[in-house]
Amino acid sequence: MSKNPTDTETGLSRKLGLPAATLTGLGVILGAGIYVLVGVAAGKAGNAVWLSFLFAALGASLTGVSYARLSRLRPKDGALARAS
Repeated sequence: MSKNPTDTETGLSRKLGLPAATLTGLGVILGAGIYVLVGVAAGKAGNAVWLSFLFAALGASLTGVSYARLSRLRPKDGALARAS
């Protein structure tokens, strides 16, 4: 049976603080796809592209609030990682 390396063997800590968790979340949200979709959105929405981004921001905000509420209700069952 193979032995998994532990934190002491690798010298790495398995903790994720608030800044790291925040930056990880932002990186996931702002992935490369957003930069590609700006041109598509501008082509379809025309001058109202700002309104489409406003609706998208509202949807993303609601998703963030639901994740925050779920994390508060069940802190040990974190979706991405448990912040310490």
